[in-house]
Amino acid sequence: MTNHLIILPCHSIWKPGPTLGDSRDEWYLVDFQIEGYDHLSFKQQIQTSLKELAKDPDSYLIISGGETKREAGPISESLSYYLLAAQLCKDPSLLSRISTEVFARDSFENVIFSICRYYELFGQYPEKITIVGFEFKRERFITHHLNEALLFPTSNVVYIGNSPDPKDLNEEQVKEYFEDLQASEYKFAVQHFQKDWYGNNGGLVKKKINRNPFNRFHGYTQSNPKLSRFLSAIHDQSDMQNESIRELLLHMPWII
Repeated sequence: MTNHLIILPCHSIWKPGPTLGDSRDEWYLVDFQIEGYDHLSFKQQIQTSLKELAKDPDSYLIISGGETKREAGPISESLSYYLLAAQLCKDPSLLSRISTEVFARDSFENVIFSICRYYELFGQYPEKITIVGFEFKRERFITHHLNEALLFPTSNVVYIGNSPDPKDLNEEQVKEYFEDLQASEYKFAVQHFQKDWYGNNGGLVKKKINRNPFNRFHGYTQSNPKLSRFLSAIHDQSDMQNESIRELLLHMPWII
């Protein structure tokens, strides 16, 4: 029986093509993803997730990301990643241990909705979590989402990160690129999640609304009865305080 959830947060939508993700023309990218050849990092994250899945027979991979881009049509990031993973996977038997989570609009939802999706599949919550993503987002996921917001024991969490590769830049430009990347991560994400653990208000909720052009809404409050009150409390524009929301988790099995 599985007890290990591997989460692969998505960052884009893959357009099926002959290069299997190597060409940036096969991805819906925003400007800041181009300079660092982020699409190659996305592909590497998929391959890393498959390797981690193969290493542990008690693991299960959930690819998380919603229908975020109107220009792509109603295709979820996670489905596009799954289609690429299916072509990259060297062991077809692994595909039976992969599913998608199709509603997440930001990194916190990648985590909590993947946990909810895992419960839908197995009727229990994971004891261990591995996240495969960008290295510069490690603090956001470990410190703020899992530890602070969800009280999930970080001793049972592994984070595997890679980095963009701005290979067209010279050494000094590369240095500036990564300094700007870290500064942007703090400015646009970390400092907001420090104040708004669940992304319910302000700029964080505006981003989520913009990333839901097809107005999709999850049903995890019904499929996860133990989390129903918590999930209702983290709806967009919630007026509940961080600590009051977190108290709704104290009965969950991962709380030590």
